[in-house]
Amino acid sequence: MFKIQSSVNLRIFILVLLLSGFLIPIQMVVSLVSERQLRAAEAAEEVSSKWGSSQTVAGPFLAIPYKVHKEKVKGQNGEEVILGDDGEMFFLPEELNLETNLKTEKRKRGIYEVILYGGDLKMEGNFKQPLVSDFPENTKSILWNNARLIVSVSDPKGIGSDVDFHLGGKKKIFQPGSSSLILNSGLHSEIKLSESNTPLTFQIKIPIQGSNSIHFAPLGKRSKIQISSDWKDPSFEGNLLPKERKISETGFQAIWESSYFSRDYPQIFSSNEGVSFDTILSSCYGVRLIIRADQYLKLERSLKYAILFLGASFTLFFLLEIFGGKILHPFQYLMIGFAMMVFYILNLSLSEHVGFTFSYIAASFAVSCLIGYYAGAVLQNTKRGLVAGGYYLGLYAFLYVVLASEDNSLLLGSVAVFLFLALLMHLTRKIDWYSFGSKKETE
Repeated sequence: MFKIQSSVNLRIFILVLLLSGFLIPIQMVVSLVSERQLRAAEAAEEVSSKWGSSQTVAGPFLAIPYKVHKEKVKGQNGEEVILGDDGEMFFLPEELNLETNLKTEKRKRGIYEVILYGGDLKMEGNFKQPLVSDFPENTKSILWNNARLIVSVSDPKGIGSDVDFHLGGKKKIFQPGSSSLILNSGLHSEIKLSESNTPLTFQIKIPIQGSNSIHFAPLGKRSKIQISSDWKDPSFEGNLLPKERKISETGFQAIWESSYFSRDYPQIFSSNEGVSFDTILSSCYGVRLIIRADQYLKLERSLKYAILFLGASFTLFFLLEIFGGKILHPFQYLMIGFAMMVFYILNLSLSEHVGFTFSYIAASFAVSCLIGYYAGAVLQNTKRGLVAGGYYLGLYAFLYVVLASEDNSLLLGSVAVFLFLALLMHLTRKIDWYSFGSKKETE
């Protein structure tokens, strides 16, 4: 009489079917991790909205309004059309030296952490003296007395009150808002250029705070930007990489040097020339303060190995069936698979409270002991239960090494899969699969 126990092909088919079915709970765990990651991002955004979000600083700009001769012409339908628009001329610094030292701290919103920073932003440099020839040919008048110096800051909530500004050696006062149609929010100071022809040198100090990242626009004909911080995990971003950088356990220091040839806008331009703020932002560079491989990223990476671990798990118990003579029911394989799914849920929930390393150790030890106990009971052999428990501890220990080694994770994973397959082929090389279970049928 045909029995499932004696049909190796049918048993392998059932195991493959079970393995494929576990793709559904794996995807459900992936969705759960994504949901918790989204909640963490929302918590970070809520804290940032009160402290200061990621900052992008562009400035200083020297803006001088002008009026043009307007000409009336007739359009195609006979109506009068006025040609010529008033505008502003923007002058960028000849030299721009920018320096900031960011002090970081971690804040918590519930169980979630957010990286915040604060520090003084120091700018030094000079502008060329604006000339009438710098303005459009149809300029009627230049409003020298309405000139403004503008510093654009993406999130003005992060601007401190102790702002200091000197122009040509004289103290000036900043007002809130950029007061410009093409520049983002920030600060501006009114300047009467007609009163003096002194060199337009500037010194600016702005207390600034934000979260996660900070970027700067290299507006100078020659720009030098230096960022230092006590955060040890920087990610340098933007149009250029730093010319010099130093990273240690106590923090980092990075220096950028660039000229105006590295960007897509000129040193002097009019508000009517189509130079948008987005064009200026495209030249920015800076740093993002990252948490290297946080618990959500590590869990996402570990879930990519879930189906391989399930396959390795089912393979172990199938080999224990072959060499031990004890046939397991598909339901028992199902219990073992669900125990492995519980590992990811335990790891996720614990990591939000005690950190990834401790939660990983606790979850892997608990699940390994549970499966070892269950294996010893269903196989009716304590020794094989201990082997199963040790096998799972080895699997989870190796997975932790892979997760900790970000740069070499793919290499370690591929080598491990090859070695496991080689061992499996070695152990099963002499099995006569066609006679599997024949002795039982004869009996």
